[in-house]
Amino acid sequence: MLFLGALAWLSCASSTPAVGAWTDISSPLLERLTNNAPKQAWPGGCSGVVVNRLTSEVTIKVVGSGLWRSSDQGKTWRRIDQETVSGRDETGWATSVDQNAPSRMASFSLDGLAGWSADGRAWKPFTSLGRNWDFGSVDWGAAVPQTILAAKHETRPAGEVYRSTDGGVTWKKLGIYLGDNRDRLSSMVGALSATTCIYSKGDGIQRSTDGGVTWARVSAVTPQTRVPVLFQGVHYLGAASGLLVSKDQGAHWESQGAPVNIWLGPFFGQNEKEMVVVGKEGVFATKNAGETWTQAAGLKPKEGNNTFGVNWFGCYAWDPVNRILYASRMGSPVYRLDL
Repeated sequence: MLFLGALAWLSCASSTPAVGAWTDISSPLLERLTNNAPKQAWPGGCSGVVVNRLTSEVTIKVVGSGLWRSSDQGKTWRRIDQETVSGRDETGWATSVDQNAPSRMASFSLDGLAGWSADGRAWKPFTSLGRNWDFGSVDWGAAVPQTILAAKHETRPAGEVYRSTDGGVTWKKLGIYLGDNRDRLSSMVGALSATTCIYSKGDGIQRSTDGGVTWARVSAVTPQTRVPVLFQGVHYLGAASGLLVSKDQGAHWESQGAPVNIWLGPFFGQNEKEMVVVGKEGVFATKNAGETWTQAAGLKPKEGNNTFGVNWFGCYAWDPVNRILYASRMGSPVYRLDL
């Protein structure tokens, strides 16, 4: 613990990247951490990245060493999770922020400690359940969030889902199961309110209003995003055909805008009309709520054996203030692309 306290703030030199070039922003931090620790947890590198859309602060997850934040686009870093988070993210949905109040965030770790900040200041750990989580959803619509839905990693039978009503202190296994083919079959969980939740295992959207006891199908469309995004009272999911939106706590879902393939997002800018989404064809942006989409960038190219695909391992985040795209993958550095 002593060396982590001494390393709470690290200044890592970084030159300004050229426009159009993906630039590694985390290796100086990783090298300094490794120099002060016997060995970084497997598989090394980072495994997640999120952005505060209002302040442009970027937060990354260092495998085994928690969450680190930069206020200067990757030049300097400080640890922010009060040592409540470790492990790694295997998906791009494991660490997420509340789009309305993006200082609030949660990190659903695999093979380590998971935790969250419900107010942007104090961090609280989730009670561990073995290997823990692939991804999870927080009821960010609550003034004081307490309800969480999370997908447990590699269970038998496959696809166990757990619910907490006390901020992750206790967990109850629900009677539903997600698909176990993560590469070809999408799975999703969503906590929409204290009693309302949704899930998918590749056959449309199921909804419960009694905390997950009973379920009814409310949409035949299968989402590809694995957790819903709440922004200004509307819940968003992404599908192969484009945006799905619900304005009534998930009772009805409608398509919004032009077709676009979405696996990650939407990430919002100044308002509900400004969005960025990420799919297998690349990164797409809109300034008119999806009426039209413009390709902003391709996916991060392969580095060594690491691919930055969006259906499981790849992580992307968008800084609308500085027009910067960030990308990471479990076991790799975090990269930035200035647009």
